[in-house]
Amino acid sequence: MPDAAPFVSYSLFAQDQEGGLCCAVRQDQAVPGFVAGWMFKGVIAQAGDAPPDFKPQAAQAATALTGFYLFHSLRTARMRLPDSAAA
Repeated sequence: MPDAAPFVSYSLFAQDQEGGLCCAVRQDQAVPGFVAGWMFKGVIAQAGDAPPDFKPQAAQAATALTGFYLFHSLRTARMRLPDSAAA
């Protein structure tokens, strides 16, 4: 079995404080304009930092094409990423 690709860091944005659409943007990519006005929730620096609804393999596939990964989360109000307190 081939080795898994190394984890890429992502900036995480949420459209709504209570849950809903989230956007993870690779840190080596520009933030897309459609997230203007969204809440910055922090940085996902390693897989263990990610919210439960974030799927690392799906994120890698999506960001390879677009630079960002959209996903739905029911838990954005409780997201506490390591860097989110400093943001």
